[in-house]
Amino acid sequence: MFGQLHVKLVSGFCLEKERTTLGHHFIAIVPESLDDNLELKQLLGKVKRTFREKDYEARWVSPDLWHVTVQFLGALTPKEIEKLPSVLEQWKPDTSELLLRLQGLGAFPAADHARVLWLGVQQNQQLLDLQAELAIQLRAHDYSLESKEYQPHLTLAKLRNPHSLIDILGLGGRKHFGDYKVRELIVFESMLEGNMMRYLPRYKKSI
Repeated sequence: MFGQLHVKLVSGFCLEKERTTLGHHFIAIVPESLDDNLELKQLLGKVKRTFREKDYEARWVSPDLWHVTVQFLGALTPKEIEKLPSVLEQWKPDTSELLLRLQGLGAFPAADHARVLWLGVQQNQQLLDLQAELAIQLRAHDYSLESKEYQPHLTLAKLRNPHSLIDILGLGGRKHFGDYKVRELIVFESMLEGNMMRYLPRYKKSI
């Protein structure tokens, strides 16, 4: 099943030979219609112009692939990849009250020495419960997961070199970009294409 989906999606995404698959898998949810948010697009236009003025090199995530990671899986064995769809199909989360509230800009590991620019996702109990329940499901099937505290966010760009983004974060302030429903859980594999990080969907589940 996973292999058939792989072939279909590789064909659909028109992968060129120069693309390099990084081989890291993660499970994410996608805010519905976020790429239609004009206010966010205008803000990103300002941020990108500022990056160019400062000569900051960055890999930008395509808006049609914006997502919020729920569980990072890292490098998986072929066996783990093969059984993952079945493991996720067995999981029946209740997301009827789940909304993703997107607010403000942030940076990892620190604003004055940043490598990642992200859009904030306000924590709520429904999101934390979803993340915890998914971890239980995965560990029950012998997947190794990160033990660090969950900090939900939506990655916008990754910088080639660390820079201060303090003034850039000020452009977004604590601006609220809306509340978004979630309809899909997606397993992504990360890859690098030119100067942009690409995320290839390997499996999708309605939730």
